Amino acid sequence: MHMHSRDPGEGLLVLPQDGARIDRLDAERKRPEWLSEIWSTPGTRVLRLFGRRARLSGNRLDYEEATGPLPEGAVALGAVDPAELPDAAPSTTPGEAAPVHVVTVAHPKPADEQAAAGTTGTTWADLAFAGSQLTPVDAALLTQALAITTWHARSPFCAACGTATAVEVSGWRRTCPNCGSQTFPRTDPAVITAVLDSEDRILLGSAHRWETHRYSTFAGFVEAGESVEAALAREIEEEAGVVVSEIRYMGSQSWPFPRSLMLGHFAVTHDPTMARPDGDEIRDVRWFTRAELTEAAESGEVSLPTRSSISRALIERWHGSMINAVSDARPRQAPAANAAANGNANGSSNGTTNGRIGQAGQQPR
Repeated sequence: MHMHSRDPGEGLLVLPQDGARIDRLDAERKRPEWLSEIWSTPGTRVLRLFGRRARLSGNRLDYEEATGPLPEGAVALGAVDPAELPDAAPSTTPGEAAPVHVVTVAHPKPADEQAAAGTTGTTWADLAFAGSQLTPVDAALLTQALAITTWHARSPFCAACGTATAVEVSGWRRTCPNCGSQTFPRTDPAVITAVLDSEDRILLGSAHRWETHRYSTFAGFVEAGESVEAALAREIEEEAGVVVSEIRYMGSQSWPFPRSLMLGHFAVTHDPTMARPDGDEIRDVRWFTRAELTEAAESGEVSLPTRSSISRALIERWHGSMINAVSDARPRQAPAANAAANGNANGSSNGTTNGRIGQAGQQPR
């Protein structure tokens, strides 16, 4: 790969969850009594979800103290350093204080947000749009909580015989009482790619499911029996018409809408003239120089994926600096429930071009 003045392959991307340390305590959570024990442990914190959002207190997630009986559907997320939580005591020596357990509990999306907030000044955090504004541990805990509670909501019955399953392992396994089948939380790998050419331009796409001025990178799911590299090349050629090579892995991001793991890459095409939208998922594809994308984003001509998405991270790594897009200040609708990646041109809210995923397909726009 020809290295340009700004080499996009130098180091992995910096993403919202980077640096977070959560001890999932796999051995302990297998004990049947573990969840009850930590719920009654002084200092345990509760991260409550309302639909796909959590409450904010100031600029941090709102962690309640665990009180009363253990709620149905509670899941143990793990233990964190108390200094990482918003109500941590000052001057705590690293490693000295006991870790704090965090449990998540899911609630239906409230009809009255102010009443649900309960406290004047409380606001909501949606991971797709606020993830980049959270601390790494807040972003990681919210991602984990969304992923595991969404799995429970979508997997109440045995896939083998249809019997209602029982929750075990502190919320991390479901077992069928009829046939004994065990089900574990599932993650779907998806590729998300910024395509470059020999002139160091970037190719972005606009999906039919978005407003016409929204552009993002390209994404798609890895299909059965397919390698990541093969999926990447297939998705780009299907959606944008170009053949790519010189694939470079740049990092990953969990995108729990509902269960994607976005695998970010750069790739190069040596025939940019072949770029064209597929007409099905993708409405338009467009090449940008850095100056062109800066001008288009700052004027509002083009909307970019949210800063929380790996799609935006790929674009800004190529660009070499943050882009002050007008779209960053606009309220956006949450991605569709069945989207998969984060910001791709497929139609995901992540801003990617693949409508099946969420980043374009399912990632934040």
